[in-house]
Amino acid sequence: MLSIIVPVHNQFGHNQLFLEGIRRYTTGPFEIIVIDNHSTDGSADFFEARGCQVIRNPVNLCYPESMNLGIRQAKGDHLCLINNDLYVGPNWNGALVEVMEEEKWDVVSPLGMEKMPTPTLTAWMHKRWNTIGRGRLSSHRPSEVLRAMIRWMYGDWEQFCEEVRTAFRSTRLDGVYGPCLIVKRSVFEKLGLLDERIQASDWDFYLHLRKREAEVGDVRRGKIVGAAYVHHYMRATMKGKPEPFACRHPRLSLDEKWTREELRTFWHQPEDIPGPGPLPPQGLDTQVKKLIEKIQTQVSRLVAWRWGLVGSERILELYRERFRTALISSG
Repeated sequence: MLSIIVPVHNQFGHNQLFLEGIRRYTTGPFEIIVIDNHSTDGSADFFEARGCQVIRNPVNLCYPESMNLGIRQAKGDHLCLINNDLYVGPNWNGALVEVMEEEKWDVVSPLGMEKMPTPTLTAWMHKRWNTIGRGRLSSHRPSEVLRAMIRWMYGDWEQFCEEVRTAFRSTRLDGVYGPCLIVKRSVFEKLGLLDERIQASDWDFYLHLRKREAEVGDVRRGKIVGAAYVHHYMRATMKGKPEPFACRHPRLSLDEKWTREELRTFWHQPEDIPGPGPLPPQGLDTQVKKLIEKIQTQVSRLVAWRWGLVGSERILELYRERFRTALISSG
């Protein structure tokens, strides 16, 4: 069985769409464990009325502390740590678990617009979403508006997910996709729960997994696989102006917990880790470039409504062409 664990803090529209996608597209037996962090918009009642297990907190707890509450209660052999501002695709879990079992991975994630097979494709999809959806995003949007954003972004959602699967089914990328990862229960039995001091818990979890793989060898690193795709609305919680976290435990940054040598050794892209010393200041050319890009994005948003008039097939062909280019460039 799959245990789907999701923390929520208000965002009623997102919660409706999230549950709709989970129920429509999840295959096989599953349970949904909702950690409600003092929602005031009826979200806890909504999930409870629809058969989900709800852990009600009287305060807003941080992400890793919330997830640990769900992990302790989960009964499945596979646990999915997932964000509520996510919309899943058809057979998302079945495709991921199939790869996990066939290739003996302990942690797998789907593709998402923040992590596609090539940096160029990732940047293009991120820019497209900035134009269509992110600039208008609000945690108070009703589910029908959020659903319309999916249509503008992808055209026919189910067909888009099939296009991704067809193009990238053999893709395997090191790392985890933080908004959605499936973990074997045995991993938590070996590593323990998430470190509640680290808010970047997905990065910390991956580093812990890699270190255990290197030093003990009884777990295997996380992989992002092209067999499934999920849409992430990105930073919806922060845009909703949440209550401050009420956690009383200490907080650490990754740099305070992990040495620079460990980060370079265990992170899947060591080039992301800067060398010793302060980061160089941004040059004037970089600042001007960012300003120009911001203006271009704002102008594009003014006419983003046109995507609501474009047929699904035209939108899908746009992606097919980009996917073909990505496959060629990746060799």
